[in-house]
Amino acid sequence: MAQDLNPVSWGAQDRYQAHFIVKILTGCDNEDYLARPKLQTKGHFASKQVTGIKWSGGKLADVLNTDDALKTMMTKLSPEDAQIYIEPTSGGVRIFGKWKDSHDFTMTKELFSVYDRIALGIKNMSCPPPIKC
Repeated sequence: MAQDLNPVSWGAQDRYQAHFIVKILTGCDNEDYLARPKLQTKGHFASKQVTGIKWSGGKLADVLNTDDALKTMMTKLSPEDAQIYIEPTSGGVRIFGKWKDSHDFTMTKELFSVYDRIALGIKNMSCPPPIKC
């Protein structure tokens, strides 16, 4: 059998993405745990730096917007690493970043600290179980 000289561009790709799942109590509105960052940056291309961040989404976005320590931690990240998305799953909340190829995929101590701080915000706003009468 001859080798195909025009291979198809889909299939297994050399791309990775880290996902962190935070378990939450059930019975909460899932939309409350949706958050997306809006980065404020300065510079261009390789010199681009994060100068600020504004979260949009549900109640979690409001919690993250009031966390000054998180904002400070995120301004030390690259713009690519600072693109962190948060969305609810069944029984938990998923924290993840952009897809990266094998050469760029890393989890630095600083990035892990940011994910951990976001997880703390999620845990602190987790809904208590309903009161039974």
